[in-house]
Amino acid sequence: MPDKNFTLDVHILRNLYETSPLMLRTVDLNGIILFCNPQYANKLGYPIEEIIGKSIFESVALKSQSDFLVLHKNWKKTGFISPQEIWLQKKDGTVFPTLFSVSNLYASDGKLIGSNTSIQDISEIYKFKNEIVTLKKQRMDILGELCIKIAHDFKNPIQTIQSAISLMEHKENLDEDTIKIHEMIKKATFRLSHQINDVLDFVNPPTLEIQNHSILAILKKMISNVIIPETITLAIPENDIRIDCDQYQIEAVFANLFLNAMQAMNNVGTIDIQIKDENYFVLIEIQDSGPGIPSDLLDKIFDPLFTTRQIGTGLGLPSCRNIVENHGGMLDVSTVLGMSTTFSIRLPKKQHFDR
Repeated sequence: MPDKNFTLDVHILRNLYETSPLMLRTVDLNGIILFCNPQYANKLGYPIEEIIGKSIFESVALKSQSDFLVLHKNWKKTGFISPQEIWLQKKDGTVFPTLFSVSNLYASDGKLIGSNTSIQDISEIYKFKNEIVTLKKQRMDILGELCIKIAHDFKNPIQTIQSAISLMEHKENLDEDTIKIHEMIKKATFRLSHQINDVLDFVNPPTLEIQNHSILAILKKMISNVIIPETITLAIPENDIRIDCDQYQIEAVFANLFLNAMQAMNNVGTIDIQIKDENYFVLIEIQDSGPGIPSDLLDKIFDPLFTTRQIGTGLGLPSCRNIVENHGGMLDVSTVLGMSTTFSIRLPKKQHFDR
């Protein structure tokens, strides 16, 4: 191709670079900014000449410093970064969320000389997300107040029934039919009381009591409180990681997922628990060898009040997700029909602010 066409191609590329709605920058191997487009400079509130020559770390918000360091190290290892959320800080000190994508930059002789970064401002997405969260919270607050009132109204008569049955059981010469009726009433009132407590815990969760704890110790304590049939094979990890968490709430999450796994397998199969280190996070995986979750149910299992069990409240998994998210973590599920289901709990090792 003639040089004239090559020059035209360069102009086209430069025009795309400078007029792109995305924030674009070119960086050398030491993380020094060589070029940036007007969108990048405008978003950060600097003139372009003040940005050139600066380190890429200078514009990263404090809350994303550790994540960005990991991102930078991963780029050096792999040569690219798929979209990852990073918060940036403007000249006036305000911060905003972005999605980073990074790819290698090579010279004409094939030598690696730096990277190109494409950055998308996702502030509007966050704003929309926050509006949805606020709306859901308002609806949950209204529902919560109603549930608390109804729950308290039910607890008093249930306690009265339980007390009456207890007194009647102390009478002598009860016939077999009466004893059976008493047992039916006791089971029914216990079930109602349990479901009411589930509702109260979901709509009015206790405050987190954060301390540094051993994940393995919490798992072992949970397992010691559960009756495990001989038909279940349990594999627990030998490695351990310490994190900042509310010991009792995290134990409740483990217990709920563990009991769900046993029920899914009808108390026959294998439960494999693993603890994995992910830099600033810990990943706990609880995998069962059950039948898996059908695709039409998979998107619903974290919905409040959804349950496939006759005696369930549909609040167990939503409560677990709430607890994990209140810790700044994530609870996800993956499944393979006919083989297994894995619940993945990702928790930060350190709590840097009150939740």
